[in-house]
Amino acid sequence: MEWIYFIIGGAFIGILSGFFGIGGGIVLTPTLLVLGYDPSQAIILSLMLTLGSTVTGTISHIRLKNVNGRLAIILGIAGVIGSTVTAPFVKWLEASNGASLVISIAYIAILGWFSYQFFRKEKSDAKPKGKGAVPVIGFITGVISSLMGVSGGFVMTPLLSKWIRLDLKKAIGTSITAASIIVLSGIGSYMAAGETLDYRHGVLLIAGALIGTPIGSTQLKNFATDKVKRMLAFLYIIVAASVILKLLQIPTLSLILIGAAMVAFFAVLINKQRKEPSASA
Repeated sequence: MEWIYFIIGGAFIGILSGFFGIGGGIVLTPTLLVLGYDPSQAIILSLMLTLGSTVTGTISHIRLKNVNGRLAIILGIAGVIGSTVTAPFVKWLEASNGASLVISIAYIAILGWFSYQFFRKEKSDAKPKGKGAVPVIGFITGVISSLMGVSGGFVMTPLLSKWIRLDLKKAIGTSITAASIIVLSGIGSYMAAGETLDYRHGVLLIAGALIGTPIGSTQLKNFATDKVKRMLAFLYIIVAASVILKLLQIPTLSLILIGAAMVAFFAVLINKQRKEPSASA
């Protein structure tokens, strides 16, 4: 029965990944930490899941013409550098019994900041950073990817949208494409640092992601940009809150919160699907 849970979990997270362009590890890593996995093992499993979802998401978004290829390559190369220098640091933190705390604080701080950015009223006179900021975005993403076991799409997507002024759907497609490169380098970096790879569970998660990610990608076109932004911001807040509950030694409530968020998300998708046929009729 265990294999069924991993495939279903991978499929659900894959749908999130395809829809938001966030890779899926943002949900899986804190969930695995709450379930008692060691930080490095949670991160590398999340990166494996993320690899499956980012690759399939990349294919889907290329077909939908949501990818800026040049930006994706620059982001990916810069991200590989950031990922490579971070994996040994996490292994050192784990040896010092500080990895779980540092990763949790990183989740809370980064997700909280990006949630604020999405809800903050946009300034009409705010100037874009320009294409020179692209390598910086890629490097930061690589560091965060290997520190938190995520694709980094949740970093790239809002920064490409706000700093580079890409259309949100184009930002999602470009970020998930660059994330494929970054995540692959992250897995390699952890293996080079001595982490063992749980192939069995990782492959099951990838199999689920291969099913779920295309579904999420195709659902994106049914939602307005502002609606996607609000949904993504609420997801960030919920995951950050679940990490806080874990730090407060309330893991059961943390898992319930993540589960409730997933149920709410799928309820929105299903409700939208039910409205579409009646609207077209």
